[in-house]
Amino acid sequence: MLLPQLSARPWALSRDTVLPDVRGLADSPSTEAAVNALIHGPKQEGASSGTVPERVTIGWGRRDLVTVPKQAARASELFPDAVLHWFERCGHFPQWDAPKEATRLILDRTDRG
Repeated sequence: MLLPQLSARPWALSRDTVLPDVRGLADSPSTEAAVNALIHGPKQEGASSGTVPERVTIGWGRRDLVTVPKQAARASELFPDAVLHWFERCGHFPQWDAPKEATRLILDRTDRG
């Protein structure tokens, strides 16, 4: 029932794609703590221009229903040196909706491609 929040096209996902990720979230001892920190923890402070020693890339799905696209402006303000990459036709999990593009972005931005 939560797949539409995580994927722009949940009907196109195979069980083999989704099940390991969902089970990993359910079985991880840190999931509850992470969700609690996101809800009740301090807001992200960001990093002023010139203070991050490595490249920062923010990937955002245009159809993300968890962190909606309008929040990308705030992320860009908090991390002014970051490169914002938009995943078209993608929800919260680009590894599901755009796996080749997500892989290429990671490899390109970490100089491993």
